[in-house]
Amino acid sequence: SAPLAIDKNGIDKKIIDKELEIIKEELKNSGKKEDMIDKISQGKLNKFISDNTLLNQIWIMDTKKKVKDILGKEIKVVDFVRFKVGEGIE
Repeated sequence: SAPLAIDKNGIDKKIIDKELEIIKEELKNSGKKEDMIDKISQGKLNKFISDNTLLNQIWIMDTKKKVKDILGKEIKVVDFVRFKVGEGIE
């Protein structure tokens, strides 16, 4: 995956707000009732955050665990760099 940040605190609030706006608009367009939109949108937003934060992504070797479960409490990620195959080749 291509995480945006290490954890939820690292994702820019503007990105989270924009994603929430998109989710709510999709739910409105699908005909969901207003009282259900908030509940569903919060769940979808949590999924977005989980998919886009390094520590909350599913561990590829065991899909029942997250990256943070594998690292344990004694290891703290302070930064990361993502390389993409072919990136920068012209």
